[in-house]
Amino acid sequence: MKRILKISLFIILIVGTIFVLVSANHNAIKQPVSAPEINLEVQDGISLLTEQELMNELKVKQLYREGLMKSELKVDEIEDYIRGMNEVLTADVYMELDSRWSIDVKTRRPIARVVANLIDDFYVDNDFKLMRLSPYARPKVLVFTGMERLIKKTAQYDEIINNDSLKTIFKLDQIYRISNYVCNDTFYNAQIVQVHYTEEDDFVLIPRVGEQKIIFGEALSDQMVEDKFKKLTTFYNEVIPFEGWDKYESINLKFKDQIVAKKK
Repeated sequence: MKRILKISLFIILIVGTIFVLVSANHNAIKQPVSAPEINLEVQDGISLLTEQELMNELKVKQLYREGLMKSELKVDEIEDYIRGMNEVLTADVYMELDSRWSIDVKTRRPIARVVANLIDDFYVDNDFKLMRLSPYARPKVLVFTGMERLIKKTAQYDEIINNDSLKTIFKLDQIYRISNYVCNDTFYNAQIVQVHYTEEDDFVLIPRVGEQKIIFGEALSDQMVEDKFKKLTTFYNEVIPFEGWDKYESINLKFKDQIVAKKK
């Protein structure tokens, strides 16, 4: 008898709990949702988007407004829209049991800006994905100029973005290797401010300190890039302290296992 009573009480407790939860959820659906809690994660301190700018995007697209009922909130649609934003790497949107809801966003990390004159500038990010410039931020990243010699007006951003063959033809893979190395090295991230492409020398680094032209050449592999920067580091450590920053007109890193430096 006691066993039956305990089972009955347990069942009543479960049913009561479910009833309370269903009632609470039913009442919450009739209540306006609060503004979302936005958790914004940026990479390496490069902020492409603020919480307020994200909120403005949702309001403009009529995905959120003050007084919006829980039953009207389209979580999946909001999540899909945010994931499709140019500045966003990942996004998760989720509801709480009450009227609270949250948005977790991680933004992308541009490492190079490509200038081709004949087409709109665009970024290469740290995942080797292309992205348009953001209307919200202009982060200071390595700038690649002279690319109109390769990227013609007929090749627009939308054509390049998912075409690996064009990325190779336009040397975007080499741009990625150089910029990825620079942005992950504290010294060169501060020292190299621009890279200019020429048909004769390929990539030429423009330093912040010193007037010399650093002829880098091609960047056909990560190992090639690393070896060339190691040679440049050797030159900076072993030659510059004795000769000074302004004695050389150019530093050529194109040749394997040697540095060719030309004095003014």
